[in-house]
Amino acid sequence: GIFPPCFRGAWVSTAMLRIGRRLTRPALAAGLARIARRSCGSEMAALHKSPIVQLLWKERARQARVTASGAKRQEQILTKSPMSSRVEVQYNFKDDPLLKEQYQNFNGLMQFSKIFEDLDALAGNVAFNHCDDDDPETRMPHLVTASVDRIRLHQGTAIALNQNYAMSGQVSWVGSSSLVIHMKLTREEDAVDVLKANFTFVARDVTTGKSCKINQLLPESEEEKKLFQAADDKIAAMKKARATGKSSSGAGIPPMNSTSKALAQELLDQGRLLQDMPGLAVGDAVLINQTRRETMIICQPQQRNTAGRIFGGYLMRCAYRCAFPTAYMFAGSFPHFVEVDEVTFLQPVEVGDICEFSGQVMLTYTKVRPVLHVEVTASVLKPDLKSSMITNVFNFVFELRPKVGQALPVIKRVFPNAEAVAARVVQIMERHDA
Repeated sequence: GIFPPCFRGAWVSTAMLRIGRRLTRPALAAGLARIARRSCGSEMAALHKSPIVQLLWKERARQARVTASGAKRQEQILTKSPMSSRVEVQYNFKDDPLLKEQYQNFNGLMQFSKIFEDLDALAGNVAFNHCDDDDPETRMPHLVTASVDRIRLHQGTAIALNQNYAMSGQVSWVGSSSLVIHMKLTREEDAVDVLKANFTFVARDVTTGKSCKINQLLPESEEEKKLFQAADDKIAAMKKARATGKSSSGAGIPPMNSTSKALAQELLDQGRLLQDMPGLAVGDAVLINQTRRETMIICQPQQRNTAGRIFGGYLMRCAYRCAFPTAYMFAGSFPHFVEVDEVTFLQPVEVGDICEFSGQVMLTYTKVRPVLHVEVTASVLKPDLKSSMITNVFNFVFELRPKVGQALPVIKRVFPNAEAVAARVVQIMERHDA
């Protein structure tokens, strides 16, 4: 009875949020009631999301200040500590069967597609905290998810829903107008970090749409300094690779050295043999394009984010729901999620857009267990404009595990039959030392 009509039916009571301190249930309930009274209309986007996303977005709305064009720009750039941006949410699966029900998949394990949404929402709150200059007269920048480096599950771990977890995040690196948020999911029982992720956000001025300067970061602890340096090194390497690729080829595929070119050609030769003379090709292989599976959605207003565009976490969720059956139908054995290798957000997706998700198995190999790399390309189709545009590229990694008393599953190899696909496969192999 504490929520007004616009929030009734939206279950949020057992999710707990901590920004500098842990909120108790009574404090949380009172806070949410205040939020609901203040901005019922602006919070409609949160009503159709997971309990965690709802809570995070409502907290962000509670903290939100002036964003109108008449507000002044931030005049003084602050220097903040990573801890000042920290956000933490609790997953009390052991104590709350309703929360457990919302996150459980058909196999009784975690629905990773929902975790992806929660990570994106939590990263947004962390970015908001860091970019806030505590001046009610300045306008906040528009914060956009630019990319996801990796979302990696701890090796050999399954996120069982008979345990409680905490998801936390804080800023680990800051540039002029971009910032990296480091997040982890920690098991309460033994304090093991079962999942880690890094999201990159960029700041845009809400009136001009151009990049704007944000508060700087001063790492304090040894761990914070280590994370800062790791992100700094990675971003420097990416900038160098991007510059080299543009100057050498002008295409989206960076140039390869002689060893990589030879490997790509070898894969391509195998693929063309498989395509043109399948009777003479290796018997345990298929073409990459034969593994393709596609799904389509129409983006509805219930999937929008706080800025009115389609929520990036929802697109990751849809991509995962394409990648998982693609892997399952190829392997014939239940694929276990290992990591999101990389995600690039190229274009925003608007409400009403038709979005097509096309997934295919790009690479397979066996180390300890059989591994599959599935790439999902999301495209926005506009029939009225006769246009099709790639908006996101997602890369997922799965592994196959033997059932109790059974042998390790066997997995087929895949080969490309196009030069661009062969080059992409080599990129994936080099990134993972496969």
